[in-house]
Amino acid sequence: MSEKTQKLILDSLLDKYERSSFFRDATQPTRRIMLNFYNGGRSDFAYYDIEQSERRIDVNGSVEDLAAAGLLSFEWMKGEHQHIIAKAWLNLDNLRSAYLAAGREPKADATEKILSEIEAAQSNATAPWAKRFLQDAYGETTRKRSISSAIPADSEDRRLLFKAIASIDEPGGTEYTERVFSLRTFGDTKLFERTVRSKLLSILRKYLESDDDAADSDLLKQVGIVKFPEQFEFCGNISLAFDQGTVNFGFLPGGASIRSFDLSAGLLSVGGSVETITTIENYTNYLEYIRKSKAENELVIYHGGQISPRKLLFLRAVANAMPANCMWRHWSDIDYGGFLMLSRLRREVVEAAAPYRMDAGELIRYGSLAAPIKPRYAEKLRGLKARPELADCCDCIDYMLKNMVRLEQEAMLADNIALDTQR
Repeated sequence: MSEKTQKLILDSLLDKYERSSFFRDATQPTRRIMLNFYNGGRSDFAYYDIEQSERRIDVNGSVEDLAAAGLLSFEWMKGEHQHIIAKAWLNLDNLRSAYLAAGREPKADATEKILSEIEAAQSNATAPWAKRFLQDAYGETTRKRSISSAIPADSEDRRLLFKAIASIDEPGGTEYTERVFSLRTFGDTKLFERTVRSKLLSILRKYLESDDDAADSDLLKQVGIVKFPEQFEFCGNISLAFDQGTVNFGFLPGGASIRSFDLSAGLLSVGGSVETITTIENYTNYLEYIRKSKAENELVIYHGGQISPRKLLFLRAVANAMPANCMWRHWSDIDYGGFLMLSRLRREVVEAAAPYRMDAGELIRYGSLAAPIKPRYAEKLRGLKARPELADCCDCIDYMLKNMVRLEQEAMLADNIALDTQR
């Protein structure tokens, strides 16, 4: 009988075995892995059409051949001996031979190979998001004895994804444009965008510390993949010393900006007169602040969203150069993302960073401009209370949870807008 039909029968039985709890739990089956061919009018094998004699004869002969090879057993329908098969079941003592005859790799073997691939990727992982992703993928694959839904089923796509993660995860605050990253990692300027980008973004959206509504470009920037070399904007007494001379940006009342490669080429210093450093998340608030509120002895830095590896290097350079007794404070939206930024600043830049205008009093003051939050968002907020570095922010977070609100920085510009209108 036809090898094609034999393979179809074996594949159906092996598929059923791999879906069973016996396979998932790696236990000895206590019941048959069986297909109903035509049993009381029920069938699990649609290909077996008893009304088509040629197909029925082909399937019957194929089942008999497989039984003779010791790969399965079967029963004829009562009263239809040698005519209609009722059911067939795998010979579990000869399972590996069944896989061999079907020309397919045992799922258990494939799963072990995938686990080895994940373990290899884990051995090189250093970034918290990469560690958590790979740990979850390993756990799910182990638990289900089946490839995790978080990683590609195709082996080549999986290899490319793990290669991208390893390349991103290199230390040193690296920064690449997408096409340079793709060329450097894969030897092809478009392969990242074509094959890896969407899967990587799904992982970053789940495992990075970021806002729920973060743009794709912001997520990639957090891991050092950018559209253009990043700029750092600030207003205050910062100097960069180069071999050719020193540039003092403190004379510019409207602030200045440098690119990431400027920071790499020069030595940054902060003027000794600086008593306060203020980082501000929102760009409009940053511009309004330096125009109307900045003190003479203050350095104001545009923080932007969740920081990239290069922005982290810049902030650390400022922190290392700040004068003794200088205070660092941070102003963000009063929301999940804003407190994430403060948390990271305290963990990775300056432990004593203080929240500025990020308290329950501001929520009360601008209550009419606050935005509602949903239960899922509230759960994420509640999770922030477990972070020891945010212990002093819990009163504000409790107020947000009790009233189910959050507040964007721009709402706090309402006072300035009103003053400008009155003028």
